[in-house]
Amino acid sequence: MKLTPVGTSVLCVVTLAGLAAACSGEPGVRSLTAPTASTASEVSHGLVLTAFAGSGEGIVNVTANARTGGFVVNTRDAINVHGVTPNTVLYVRAAADVGLPNGQQSDGVCQRAALGQFMPLLSFPGGPGATIETSAGGAGATHIIFGINNPFVPEGGSLDLVIRLVDALPPAVPTIDLRTACFTLETR
Repeated sequence: MKLTPVGTSVLCVVTLAGLAAACSGEPGVRSLTAPTASTASEVSHGLVLTAFAGSGEGIVNVTANARTGGFVVNTRDAINVHGVTPNTVLYVRAAADVGLPNGQQSDGVCQRAALGQFMPLLSFPGGPGATIETSAGGAGATHIIFGINNPFVPEGGSLDLVIRLVDALPPAVPTIDLRTACFTLETR
C-alpha cells in the first residue's frame, strides 16, 4: 500500500482492495474542510485521525488483503486512538463517495462526508458495526476485516472516503469526533 499526499487528500493505492459503504445522512454534522493528511507520513504509513470535537487523535491503517471468496474489495484495517476520554465507546463510521456520477466518485473531494452521510463500518463482512472502547488511560484499538462487492467499485475502480469515530450516534450530537482526511482508495 502506498499513501501519497494530494493537496488535502491522500491517495491510497491498494492492490485488490478498497472500501465501499452505502451512505445516509447524519444531522448536525459540520462541513468537512479539515484536517489535512500532511502529517500522516511523519507518524506511520497510516491516515491521521484528528479531533473535530472533543479531544484525542489516532491512526487508521488500511492494508490490502489477497482476494478472498467473491469479494472484489478486501482490506484489513487497524484503528488506534489515544488522548480520548477514558472508558468511552467510539463508533466507527465511514462516508464513501460510491456511485456518484460524472467522476465524482473519485475526484478527491469526499462529497458524502461533507454532507455528513456516514454509515457504520462493519467489523467483518455481515458483522456488527465496529467500535472501540477506550481504556482508563483514554487509548483503544480495533481491527476490521472488510470485504464487499459493489457494482460501483469494480476491480480497478476507485472511490473517495473519510473514516470517522464518534461517541454518539444520530440524532445525538457527538462530543468526540475524530476523522481522517479525505482519501482515495483504488482497487487493482
